Amino acid sequence: MAFSRPIRQNMAQRRSMSIACCLALATAGSSWWWAPASSFAVGAPAAQFVGSSGSQLAGGSGIELRREELPSPVAMRASGPVPFDTIQKLVPRGWKRSLMKRMPTSRLDTEEIMQRIVTVLLKNMEEKFRDAPMRTANLMKEVGLRGAQIKEKGYINDALYLLMGQKVIHKVKQNPIRWEIHEEYRKYGVPPVSWDKRKPWAMTHLLHFERTKVPKYGPIHGQYRPQDRQFLIEHNLPLTQIHDPFLRSDPFAVSDFRLRDPMPPKGSRRPPLEETLPRAPKDKDGNLVQMDQQSPRWVPREKPDKIVNARLRAEREAAGGLPA
Repeated sequence: MAFSRPIRQNMAQRRSMSIACCLALATAGSSWWWAPASSFAVGAPAAQFVGSSGSQLAGGSGIELRREELPSPVAMRASGPVPFDTIQKLVPRGWKRSLMKRMPTSRLDTEEIMQRIVTVLLKNMEEKFRDAPMRTANLMKEVGLRGAQIKEKGYINDALYLLMGQKVIHKVKQNPIRWEIHEEYRKYGVPPVSWDKRKPWAMTHLLHFERTKVPKYGPIHGQYRPQDRQFLIEHNLPLTQIHDPFLRSDPFAVSDFRLRDPMPPKGSRRPPLEETLPRAPKDKDGNLVQMDQQSPRWVPREKPDKIVNARLRAEREAAGGLPA
């Protein structure tokens, strides 16, 4: 009878059949895995393997391809040379603003912050030092602001916009704000900077600015009018803050090298701080004055009520009445 076979014999037969199927599938899969990619192209003839040397003949074409000549997987995954400006620049470990807020507060004045900002941006002119153009938050870390000075941007914004008004640095874009050296500043060369990681601010004393104090009125980076050029010259203020800038001649084009910016002599020491600070404009009595009061076109304006009262007083005097 058909049901007289023992159960163990049926199970052994099924096991042997499953093993044979697995071996057949493995053989077919290995031949597919080692087949060349060209044999699976649409309309391409099937390739025939020749011998055990690893060579093969493309069907009917007579061209022999060897496996040693096929591109390796590493070469196929390669993407070629990567431009350096597309790679994020490396920064020191723990270079986070959240950690620097908890550090002891630094006590840098506006002039020193301005000097350090220019030093960092001069290092990054070729865009190899840090990601360029540099963001305000990254500049705060680089110049050494810590504690309360890095929690808010008021300390560095004063220095940034003072430099922007003097055309030393340029605001490249908004949201987020990014900065770089102004073309007017680097037109005839830039001062040297220290590349020593242990003394990054060794040459900041060579950087001098005409204005290092925030103005009392108006925007920090505000521009002067062209008719105020004589006022700026008389009070030793930077002409670069004029909206219509005075363009200097190229010393190499006119062969007059006296127009070049003078370099500090070798071995020069840092001048006293009181000599580098700009002097505020004052009148003959020693009182502080504003720009418009010294302008030749400035005419004091009276209030409308005073003008009306003066006109009424003149009419009454002409009519023979008593003055009001």
